Amino acid sequence: MKKTITILGFFCTFLFVQNTSAQSFGNLKKKASETVSNDKTAMYKKMLEKPEIQSKVKDQLINNEDLRTKAMSFLQKEPSVKTDVASIIKKTSMASATNSLKSTSKSAIMSSLLSNPKIATVALGFVKSNPAILSKVMGLIGM
Repeated sequence: MKKTITILGFFCTFLFVQNTSAQSFGNLKKKASETVSNDKTAMYKKMLEKPEIQSKVKDQLINNEDLRTKAMSFLQKEPSVKTDVASIIKKTSMASATNSLKSTSKSAIMSSLLSNPKIATVALGFVKSNPAILSKVMGLIGM
């Protein structure tokens, strides 16, 4: 009987130690993954300071529908540029109507928005402050 209790005690201790080790390994793996992700994001943010990278990012904001939609939605709500954005959208739409085009493409609107330095700065700040969007756009430009 004493042997059985000792064996059971040893077995329970063994399982407890194994479980604790597995949890520690999982936490270590998660921390390492977060560190790599944070390092990558920091590197991308640094790269975004370069004019040639900014130009490529702007091209993606114009041409990639998902990025364009997210950026335009943000810009239309951002208090610091909301009025400027509305004005440019209105002007771009009116110019299209004058040229007898049925509607202005969203790419053309985004291109007009990004030609305004203040709006372009806010748009790039939006990309820079959103790690998922930053990673996506950097992947699209081959970084």
